[in-house]
Amino acid sequence: MMFDFLKLPPIHHFLGGHDIEWDAGQRTLQIKYQTQQSFTNPRGSIEGGMICAILDDVMGVLSALNHTERPATTINLHTDFFRPCQVGIVATKAWFIKEGQKVLSMESEAWQDNKLIAKCSAAFLVL
Repeated sequence: MMFDFLKLPPIHHFLGGHDIEWDAGQRTLQIKYQTQQSFTNPRGSIEGGMICAILDDVMGVLSALNHTERPATTINLHTDFFRPCQVGIVATKAWFIKEGQKVLSMESEAWQDNKLIAKCSAAFLVL
């Protein structure tokens, strides 16, 4: 079964996901997201939870590329933040650390203006 990039979940579109680049040989995925003013905190930068949602989304799409016939769900997520993120384009990259039968271990990064915003590690349970 091939993964249908046209049938991504509503959260992907809400987060402004676009420009999807899947490298099957390297098993890496890159997606750009368009953050919105509605994602900001009182200081005017993007809320950390929205960055987590973006990183969770890119890894969720990556997990679907591993097991297209069986969905997977996030069971843990650890994010480190390095600098504030502004309204605009956020470039992400996700890759597998280990692709097990039951658990997928992944990492992802979020970049803005060629600067690392956040890095995330997660495990997804294959259902």
